[in-house]
Amino acid sequence: MEFIISKGETVAKCTSCGGELTSFVKGGAEYVWYGHAEHWSGQAPCLFPVVCRPLEDRVIIDGTSYPMKKHGFARKVEFTPVEVKPDSVTLRLTESDDTMAIFPYEFNLDITHSVTEDGFTTEYKVTNKSDKEMTFCIGGHPGFNCPIFEGEKFEDYSLVFDNAEGAVAHNCDLDAGGYMSPDMPELDYIKDGKMDLIYDRFDFDAVVVENLPVKKVNLVNRNTGHGVRFEFDSYDAIGFWTPIKMGSPFICLEPWNGLPGGLDETPDFKDKKYAKTIAPGESFVTAYKASII
Repeated sequence: MEFIISKGETVAKCTSCGGELTSFVKGGAEYVWYGHAEHWSGQAPCLFPVVCRPLEDRVIIDGTSYPMKKHGFARKVEFTPVEVKPDSVTLRLTESDDTMAIFPYEFNLDITHSVTEDGFTTEYKVTNKSDKEMTFCIGGHPGFNCPIFEGEKFEDYSLVFDNAEGAVAHNCDLDAGGYMSPDMPELDYIKDGKMDLIYDRFDFDAVVVENLPVKKVNLVNRNTGHGVRFEFDSYDAIGFWTPIKMGSPFICLEPWNGLPGGLDETPDFKDKKYAKTIAPGESFVTAYKASII
């Protein structure tokens, strides 16, 4: 099921399959990645209840091991609309027999997409309906067209941070299965508060940035100043990704509460870096915002 929401000259589309925002158009320009399968069929999936690949492709909850695929299950299932307005839509995923078999909690995952005249916000709200504490990770994976306009190149763009002092950037360790490894060297891609986009910087998968003092970054064309401002205040880390060695015309800005499995952790869910734990009846809310520059 598709939903169209708008505000002024901006128009966005959302789908109940995975709860994704699949389009954002302003001034005739499309900012969200089209989702061409030859590069990547996703567009802006929600990563829940894990971010990236968990260690050994499993999680341990209360002493029991459960299989868990990369990025979890939310991005592949049907959500139910719970509120539809002209400029926003809220979609809900709740537990099922299938989810309980691998994630033994009763929960609501509400995704709200809303648009303004210059951008959009995606909010995730996780509610624990179980009678025990619930531990989980959650993250976004929105893809943005890069370049945005004809005549531009991917390499014309940079990621410009409001403040990157003390930030640390790493790749995942592909040789170790795509996990975070304490042996991976720190990357020197961020210089003077910006990271220029160069395809071979993503030959080892996502560039993962932690310890940003300000959770704001601009995806901007250095020649024109045009681009997208991305704010992710309620997230612990961010990943930047484009497919390896494909020259794909997009980049994903991925705000994460959680990280790929670490070789220095265990599969126990409560051992995962940046995982969140909420008590019965509690909710956790996080959001990211994109604005047109």
